[in-house]
Amino acid sequence: MTGRWRGIVGIFGIIFLLDQGAATAEIIISHFDKRDNELGGRSSVYQQAPSIARVTLTAETSQDAGGKSLKLFYDKKGVGGPYGKGGWCGFYTQVKIEEKYFDAMPFSALRFWVKGEKGDENFKVGLADAHWDQIGDSVKSQDIGAYLAEGKITTEWQMAEIPLEEFFLDLSELASIVIAFETECFPEGAGTGTVYLDEMAFQ
Repeated sequence: MTGRWRGIVGIFGIIFLLDQGAATAEIIISHFDKRDNELGGRSSVYQQAPSIARVTLTAETSQDAGGKSLKLFYDKKGVGGPYGKGGWCGFYTQVKIEEKYFDAMPFSALRFWVKGEKGDENFKVGLADAHWDQIGDSVKSQDIGAYLAEGKITTEWQMAEIPLEEFFLDLSELASIVIAFETECFPEGAGTGTVYLDEMAFQ
């Protein structure tokens, strides 16, 4: 067979891309058009005072024509709260459904679109497997700019693609994906801003 062609299989949202006999798979985690993700997992903010986070689904900007994106406001404080580091805040979406963990072994990367309201916003991405799920934490990526063409968040949409091998987790038992506004992301541990996310997937 010659040339390039694409076969789309809608079962469980998995898209198979076939290119000259080589196959890869992609599964959409969220279009951010509704509260729960495409797997049926809960999505929400987490926060520990004095830091706060707020989230809405907005149609003001999106990578999907006629769709929505996630608008995520954060105010990460630098002092106060537990351990005197200003608490913590972020966003999570669960890929563990009831007691069944998500098997990400067929995939090599997590990708999503991101942009900022003003530019230069920052965060890390966290993944939790069964072990980290049980202790209520996640393994974090580098700052998001390491995975963006411009080297930082700008006011234009950019695709972030994070290799799953960076997390050193049991990929056969993933529980959640986290957008984490860590102390290390900001000068003096404090930062505030708004970021937009869209079209999150494993590929």
